[in-house]
Amino acid sequence: MLDTRIADVELTAVTTKPSLSKSRFMSGSQCHLRLWYETHARELASEPDDNLQAIFDTGHEVGELACKRHPGGHLIAHDYLHTDEALDETRRVLAAGTAPALFEAAFRHQGVLVRVDILERLPEGGWGLIEVKSATRLKDAFVLDAAVQLWVLRGAGLDVREAGVLTLDRDYVYEGGALNLDALFRLHPVLESTTELLDGIGEQVSEMQSMLSGPEAPDIGPGDHCFSPYSCPYYARCTRDVALPDHGLDELPRLASTRRAQLEASGIDEIRDVPEDFPLSDLQRVVHQSVRAGHGLVHGDVQGHLASLKKPVRYLDFETFLPAIPRFAGTRPYDAIPFLFSVHVERDGGSLEQMGYLHEGSDDPRQRLAERLLDALGRTGSICSYSGYERQVLRALAEALPERAAALGAVEVRLFDLLPVVRHNYYHPGFRGSFSIKNVLPALVPGSGYDDLSVADGQTAAVRYVAALGSADSTERQRTFEELRAYCERDTLAMVELRRALAKLEHGASSPS
Repeated sequence: MLDTRIADVELTAVTTKPSLSKSRFMSGSQCHLRLWYETHARELASEPDDNLQAIFDTGHEVGELACKRHPGGHLIAHDYLHTDEALDETRRVLAAGTAPALFEAAFRHQGVLVRVDILERLPEGGWGLIEVKSATRLKDAFVLDAAVQLWVLRGAGLDVREAGVLTLDRDYVYEGGALNLDALFRLHPVLESTTELLDGIGEQVSEMQSMLSGPEAPDIGPGDHCFSPYSCPYYARCTRDVALPDHGLDELPRLASTRRAQLEASGIDEIRDVPEDFPLSDLQRVVHQSVRAGHGLVHGDVQGHLASLKKPVRYLDFETFLPAIPRFAGTRPYDAIPFLFSVHVERDGGSLEQMGYLHEGSDDPRQRLAERLLDALGRTGSICSYSGYERQVLRALAEALPERAAALGAVEVRLFDLLPVVRHNYYHPGFRGSFSIKNVLPALVPGSGYDDLSVADGQTAAVRYVAALGSADSTERQRTFEELRAYCERDTLAMVELRRALAKLEHGASSPS
């Protein structure tokens, strides 16, 4: 049942053929209901969080750099509120015939409006269409994106002879100084693949416009399409009245789509209802047994794994940010740059000491961070981490700092990953199918967690750090730095608590409940 707001929108729906933009077409290709909301009820979307806004900002930064590859190009600066002006200016610039390229050129065909990232005048005549993405590889969604634009441009009468998707090139190594824009980007020719999609695009446009002209929103339930190729901002809206199973099939690790389809065809969406004789992997079987029993299950030799730890035991966590445009010599697009670490040291008798470092400048943090890190880790004892990420960061640091490579290599040898200890030996229904420490810790150590922190995940930490570096408000910047330190320190303290909880488990035990 639609609520009053949507019903009111339906009564005032346009009677003429609804207009589409490229972004709305892409939404409609994912889900007609998403397109309906974006056209008639945008206020129902979830607000973009800081992480999503950072993705938008990165796209804008990459787009501006891509335009610099075409000196003398003309920017059509009118925004989406001034479409007619943008269309008029585009026509004038094309008619003048002097601009080697146009940026954000506006075209409309059969009610579909597109703004082209880069429209390049080709030496042999005609035009080349370039769609700019801040990713590092070509994706099917990018090809469809370019195909929509090609359909509109050719439909509007423009002689488009080339089409490409421009991405960042992970093979580019920044040498310092000015960026090499030709090497930073990689152009993927997509004319052939986009041309093959043109007939289908016309059909989809007609279907979308017909749907939008109807009196009601389409009846489409939530599913995997809500997250592919992009997360839908109306997901919370669509699932507000959906009764989710207590332990859904998503909690079975790596459940094959064919197996899931078999279960769903039998009306099974809850792990407890999966038959005992249904084929599952060893780990899936453990999850099944634990959920049905309603408590944690030790299914391996926890103590045997922990026995190799050497004192004094330390716990290490890094926080990194991944600039799309490399900032420091020797780095590539999206290289992980460590800017913060925390170390907890567990002494005899159980006393704890915490050390850490956060780089507060905009210069390369790696040299200073490595120096402080080696001091904090000493030369003896095991170093606990959770997942292999710390190992990756250490190896990247060693590659970037050859004079520190031997010392950092000696640190890597001492690493002890707690994640496999959990994954291969213990499962609790509270894990909800995930072995993330954010799920594992509260189940093993009731009452613990991250809910009291303003920064509670690594992606947010990276976004907040970059924002703090660019802030002119010194008070706000220092507040953010303290919040980041608190988060990283909580990560290493979580490993201390996790290791202690694991040490209390015995094979066959069912606690903690």
